[in-house]
Amino acid sequence: MPNGDTFSVPPIGAFVRSYLDAAKVSVDPFARDKRWATHTNDLNPATQAEHHMDAEKFLLMLATRDVKADLVIFDPPYSPRQISECYKSVGLEVGMKETQSALLYQRVRNAIVPVLTEDAIVLSFGWNTVGMGKKHGFEIIEILLCCHGGAHNDTICMAERRLPLSQTEMLLEESNGGDEQRAGSAATPKEKNTL
Repeated sequence: MPNGDTFSVPPIGAFVRSYLDAAKVSVDPFARDKRWATHTNDLNPATQAEHHMDAEKFLLMLATRDVKADLVIFDPPYSPRQISECYKSVGLEVGMKETQSALLYQRVRNAIVPVLTEDAIVLSFGWNTVGMGKKHGFEIIEILLCCHGGAHNDTICMAERRLPLSQTEMLLEESNGGDEQRAGSAATPKEKNTL
């Protein structure tokens, strides 16, 4: 069954823990009540997160403090309705601009990059596998598909690793019409299916 507290779903929680256990410094800009990461944030002040700011502003604040994380957890509200509920729950005005999930995701993903170490991993959760992507110099290393049954959307959990600059440049070239296949340019994702 789906849960607003994504990581309380056992296979998803185990997925996150497996990466947190190896991380030195971690960041969660949408933490809700989970204090698993080193630096936590949630817009709602009623949550147990360390900070209560807009996710983009939180990440920019960490960047000005020279925080460098080897793990970032990206678990935003998945739909316009969920975004609207989050904003309304803290008394913020909600219009069409605020509920455009693609714009929110883009702003936050762009703000993640300055706080990353060169070999960082980003865990992304949602209903698609867009993630950080080639645009930001990442390759998929693991995908976990969690079926919640019935008519509920599956939760897609994805781990991506930041590539060294030379590999990033090759991937960007490929995505802009370069060679379709280049040996060693991307790892084959490890797929898991959890029912």
